[in-house]
Amino acid sequence: MILHHSQPENDVEAYQAMEQAVADGKLRSIGLSNYYEPEDFDRLVDATTIVPALIQNETHPYHQSMEMKGHIAQYGTVMESWFPLGGRGNTQTLFNDGTISSIAEAHGKTSAQVILRWHLQAGNIAIPGSSNEAHIQENFEIFDFELSEDEMQRMTDIDKDQRFAAY
Repeated sequence: MILHHSQPENDVEAYQAMEQAVADGKLRSIGLSNYYEPEDFDRLVDATTIVPALIQNETHPYHQSMEMKGHIAQYGTVMESWFPLGGRGNTQTLFNDGTISSIAEAHGKTSAQVILRWHLQAGNIAIPGSSNEAHIQENFEIFDFELSEDEMQRMTDIDKDQRFAAY
């Protein structure tokens, strides 16, 4: 279960209720979503007992969440990406990015596949959503190639710290 967003006036109490559900055997794992600042993450962790298993934040090539990923790693917490392909109305922005599309062309893959492969190699959990059967199949076809160190660096270089959502 994931606590949806930071709310300093009552999120510790809500997280403690989730901890109680773990103690009661009702939940196995708990985490956070939409905590973007290390200090905010630490505020909650310092006031609770169970370290979040994951943090689910908007994470994609234009918003790579590097500071938070580095910070949460010390706790063993992992990054789960929401909007892994840019999200509603923004996928084409990423799919048409020159860096992403040139890497895709070099591998004979789509931009979506390159982005998902980047997530995999970067250590992010990425669960893209689609109801289109062809897209679902395409999303699975990322295990037959790897991005080189140079390509991973090129992907890192397009980070703009740009989120597409405001919440």
